[in-house]
Amino acid sequence: MNIVMHHSSQGIDKRNILSKSLNVEVLKSTLGIFLIFFFLVVGSRFVGYFEQASQGILEPNLIYKIIALRFPDFITLLIPLSFFLGVVITISRLYADREIYGYLSGGLSQNDLIKYLIPQSVIFFLITLSLSLFIAPYTKELSKELISIDTIDEQIESIKPKNILPFMESDGFIYAQDKNGSSLENVVIFLKDEDLSSIVLADKLSIKSSNTSVQLDFKDGSIYQNIFDSSPNIISEFGELKMPLKKSRNQLSGLSLSKLFDYSSQSSKSAMQWNVSIPLTIFTLLILGVHFAKVEPRQGRLSVLLPAVFIYILYLSLLILARESFEENSVNTYNYVWYVHSIFICLGLFSIFKSNFNKTSKIANIIKKSNFVKIGLVIVVTLIFFWIIK
Repeated sequence: MNIVMHHSSQGIDKRNILSKSLNVEVLKSTLGIFLIFFFLVVGSRFVGYFEQASQGILEPNLIYKIIALRFPDFITLLIPLSFFLGVVITISRLYADREIYGYLSGGLSQNDLIKYLIPQSVIFFLITLSLSLFIAPYTKELSKELISIDTIDEQIESIKPKNILPFMESDGFIYAQDKNGSSLENVVIFLKDEDLSSIVLADKLSIKSSNTSVQLDFKDGSIYQNIFDSSPNIISEFGELKMPLKKSRNQLSGLSLSKLFDYSSQSSKSAMQWNVSIPLTIFTLLILGVHFAKVEPRQGRLSVLLPAVFIYILYLSLLILARESFEENSVNTYNYVWYVHSIFICLGLFSIFKSNFNKTSKIANIIKKSNFVKIGLVIVVTLIFFWIIK
């Protein structure tokens, strides 16, 4: 009896050691991958914002505040990807270095690996969920308030001499030779409203703003209308011309990964579904990551990265597609996001029941061994990636 208890306690201690070792390795890989992607995303955002600042439509001293406010949003979306790749890289390394046999000798199975990683996945889930539901939406709105260009008069005030400034809410632009305080001198302005197009040349332009409209006061110039029509142009000279324009909110455009980071939710329901969906992917990706991480003895430890990245991008792109297809008056679109989750959860459960610890499924083997399939996956992943960043 004592001997049995002794062997039992040794088995428990061995499993505890293996569990801690696995969690530590996955955590180190996850943190390393997270830092790499985090700095890449932040760097790309800095480039985008500095480009806007160079055009005179964003104050340079606001860039660091805007980036800092977007940190929770970046972290929320990068944690699931980092954890997934951390699991894949760690377990594939165990296979490549034959360290996996230490786990096999302890009587572990694929389900045991998943079970040992569940506590870590729960921690990441709670962090991501709290950021996604409570912190990221608030800081995202604050950043939008900083980068939003409120009215056309603010756009005009931001113009630099001898630079062309496009109007973002219409097909138009303004050019000024000189700037004297709040007034522009030697001005050329092009405005297009539906079928009417106009060019105004003036010696001076000043701006008067109210709560609902902005008035452009031109001094000593000429106006040309219908310049693109076959009908005769209307040309007139003036000593003073007042042109009222309605105010409209607009925001900076042209930033990368807009579908991922800068989307505008169509309703509170779609926003809530999206905010809950991102943390939930952690558990599904854990199951898929353990399954896809097995490598053959002569395969490289990173040979599974391409299928893993393909699975993640496909998962994320389908969630984005489900989110963007949400319609407030359509009950059917409410569940699109959950349909996507159900498909990938079923895929993960199928992989558990279909394969054991020593044998991968035929589909996984085909993906890992066939170069033609890998090339096809690269093309598909590239197309999906460009769709996301468009």
